[in-house]
Amino acid sequence: MSRIKDWIFTYRAGKEPKREVIFPQFDNVRSVLVLFESDFTEKNPVIKSIAEQLRQEDKDVVLWGYCDKKDIQSPILPQIRIVGRRDFGFLGQPKDELIADLQKRQYDLLIDLTQHANRCLRYLALYARANFKTGMNLQIGIHDLLINTEPQDTPQFLFEQIVKYLKMIQPK
Repeated sequence: MSRIKDWIFTYRAGKEPKREVIFPQFDNVRSVLVLFESDFTEKNPVIKSIAEQLRQEDKDVVLWGYCDKKDIQSPILPQIRIVGRRDFGFLGQPKDELIADLQKRQYDLLIDLTQHANRCLRYLALYARANFKTGMNLQIGIHDLLINTEPQDTPQFLFEQIVKYLKMIQPK
């Protein structure tokens, strides 16, 4: 069944209209969407620390996490949202109202801190409206900049690598 779901994802990704990729100068980025795998308690101290680091650099940060359980206890807030299995259909695709909520805003940068192939988070990355998308190289073809790290590395390490390369590369 997993192969069928992956094929459907690949098909849907191919049907999405091509977007104009704008490589950001990190200092000029104002809005950032961070996707992550939520811990089961939905507290996510490492992710909140990452968001605070971005806010200290004068960035408007929105966090979207996925927790692999049916009932999510966290409230829906403008700056952080945890979604679960009930927000997605049988094939792993997000429900229409979730896509509508995700696409309400345009972001300068999407930072995907997902470290494992997670179909639900892949859909969120696919449907997010961001000028530039970056994340770990999971062979999924959604991101504009892929970072190679080991799966056992922490989200903090992945974040540091992403920021390092975004600051290093200067667009014309």
